[in-house]
Amino acid sequence: MAAMDRVRVGNTFRAIRVELRLRQADVGGRAGVSQQTVSKIERGRFGGLSIDAYCRIADVLDADVQLAPRWRGPKLDRLLDRRHAFLQNRVAETLVRLGWEVCTEQSFNHFGDRGSVDVLGWRPDLGALLILEIKSEITSLEETLRRIDVKARVYPKTARAERGWVPRMVGVAVVLPDATAHRDLLRRHSALVSASLPAGTVAVRRWVGQPAGDLRGVWFLRNTSGGSAMRGAEPSHRVRAAPERRRTEVAGPNHPGASVER
Repeated sequence: MAAMDRVRVGNTFRAIRVELRLRQADVGGRAGVSQQTVSKIERGRFGGLSIDAYCRIADVLDADVQLAPRWRGPKLDRLLDRRHAFLQNRVAETLVRLGWEVCTEQSFNHFGDRGSVDVLGWRPDLGALLILEIKSEITSLEETLRRIDVKARVYPKTARAERGWVPRMVGVAVVLPDATAHRDLLRRHSALVSASLPAGTVAVRRWVGQPAGDLRGVWFLRNTSGGSAMRGAEPSHRVRAAPERRRTEVAGPNHPGASVER
C-alpha cells in the first residue's frame, strides 16, 4: 500500500470512528487490538498489522474493505479471466456428467434487471433449474450477494418466457475456489452470508447430484489454483457461444470431454 493510500485509509477510519462517536479504545476493544494499534492506523502507520486485524477494525466501523492487488496493468485482468474460464469450464463439465443441460454466459433483461448467468443448468426430468455465479476473486461481498439475488429472482421468469422451462425447484449458488482467503472472508461476514446463501459445499454438491426442493448456498471448488491447475486451464472441451443466441450449450451427459470433480 502506497504511503498516500495509507494516510487516506487512516483518515477514513478516523472520520468514521468520530462520526460513530467511538473512542479508539472502544474500537480496539471490539476488534481485539490495542488502542495504540487503532491510533497507529489512523496515522497511516500499518507496520506489523495483519490483514485479519485490519478487517476486524473495519468490521467494527461497519466499513467495507476491498483488498484488490494491482499487478502489471491489463495482464492481471487476463490472468483472472483465464482462471474464471477454467472454473466455469470445470463446473460445466461436472454438471454435464451428472445429467444436466448446461448453458454458460446466459444473458437476461427483465424490466431493467439485467446481467448474465455464468453457468445455467436444467434437469427436465425433475424440473430443476440451477443458477451459478462463478467468482475467481471477490472484490465486494455485498455486490456479489446483490447480483446473485437479482439472478435468483429474475432468471426463473426468463427461463419460462424464453425457453419454456417451468422450474419446480431452483438451486442458486456462488462457486469459489477453495482458498483460505475466501473462507476467511465468508467467515467474517457469516451472518450476512448465512442469510442469503445458507447451504454449504456438501449440501450444494448433494443437491447438484440429486435436486430436491429449493437451495441457496456456496460451493467451494477444490484444486483450482497452483501450477497444475493452471496448466489444466485449457479445457478438453471448448464451450463456444452460439452466434444467434450468444450462449453455449453442452449437449448431454455422455459428452466425451466431461469429467466429475473429485
